[in-house]
Amino acid sequence: MRTKDRIQFSCSSEELNRGFRWAKEQALFYAHEEDLVGCWYEAALPKRQSFCVRDVAHHSMGAHALGLEKHTKNMLLKFAQNIAASRKFCTFWEIDKDDRPCPVDYSNDNDFWYNLPANFDLMDTCYRMYQVTGDRDYLEHLDFLHFYDWTIHNYVEEWDDNKDGILERKQGFGRLGIPSYCEDSSYDGAETLIDMLAIEIRGYLSASELYEQGGSTAMQQLCKERSSKLLKVFDDSWWDPVKEQYYQYRDSKGELKHSSSIGHALSLCYYDVVRQEDRRQRHMERLDREADAGRVNVESLSHYPMLFYRCHRPDIAYKWLKVLIDPKLHRREYPEVSYSVIESYIFGLAGIKVHASQKELFIAPEMPKDVQWFKISNLPYLDGEVDFICQNSSVAATNRTKQMIKVNGKRMDSGCCLEIPLEERK
Repeated sequence: MRTKDRIQFSCSSEELNRGFRWAKEQALFYAHEEDLVGCWYEAALPKRQSFCVRDVAHHSMGAHALGLEKHTKNMLLKFAQNIAASRKFCTFWEIDKDDRPCPVDYSNDNDFWYNLPANFDLMDTCYRMYQVTGDRDYLEHLDFLHFYDWTIHNYVEEWDDNKDGILERKQGFGRLGIPSYCEDSSYDGAETLIDMLAIEIRGYLSASELYEQGGSTAMQQLCKERSSKLLKVFDDSWWDPVKEQYYQYRDSKGELKHSSSIGHALSLCYYDVVRQEDRRQRHMERLDREADAGRVNVESLSHYPMLFYRCHRPDIAYKWLKVLIDPKLHRREYPEVSYSVIESYIFGLAGIKVHASQKELFIAPEMPKDVQWFKISNLPYLDGEVDFICQNSSVAATNRTKQMIKVNGKRMDSGCCLEIPLEERK
């Protein structure tokens, strides 16, 4: 079994080196293996001794780099196994170390906390974990398949009252069925918020990939059709051409409205659902301004580096990565920060993309101008690890798995080290 915590990162910037060491130590402090729930890591408020859907989804890529893939899989399975008709096809929002729904969030099956994007976020996380691990349980395990099927059929039918494809709040249900990851009471009367739509689109896109890889053509096509329909609604209805910005929510009368709050709207870029480049640029500029003005909390801010890396703005991503590793950052100990920092170093700054089922890796570094080189050792991959050294216009990759793999299309046998030229950084 692979040993966790082996990954190493070093580069020409001592500031980045200190940041990585801190993030690794902090994140691993939250990883546990001896409790009733099994292997898990804290993904909720510190000292809660629990993990919630949104935070596990956000932690998962950083956790993978740290060698915690069995922890993530166990937690995802716990969520999948607890979907229930009695809970209106929700699962538990938060599970504690003793394998119970977290008491602060759960009273009974008719009274518990639940954010409606959760099921779609879980499907997206399962697909991402399949991509980086190649573990076919994400395609074939009956508990995962049951969760996907109930989400796509029963969950949507339960929570989409007006049959427009977007999940809405059921008025009077209180904390059950919040149509967003935004928990601000000012939206208590809203039908749905824009992050619900973004995460639902991404969930369907990922579910389509899961079903395609698993050989279920009919379900793959259904998910693809639903994602296309919602993308059209998103493109045609949720953009205000006068203000040149997205609406933030739909009120109880079905009218689209703006809001001064923008934290939840980071989902549009984080889940990469904006297809028009001009809209993406304007939205990213607004997100950046809001954070610069100090109007974004640390939970939202922890998403910033990766959302800008995903939208090909490494300059802004690097700015916010340095904010997250600054010891003066308020609430830096929040678990999302350290896990997101690890993800940002490996899958953002280093530009690594993994397709484990195809035994392929791609690396396209987004190094800032003040970093001349970096080295990554012991990145978990298949049955072993890979190493990278990036300097100037090339990367030296070492295959320490027992299999033939490809890096940027170049064949690498087990034990092989290969120098790979990169495109010149602009």
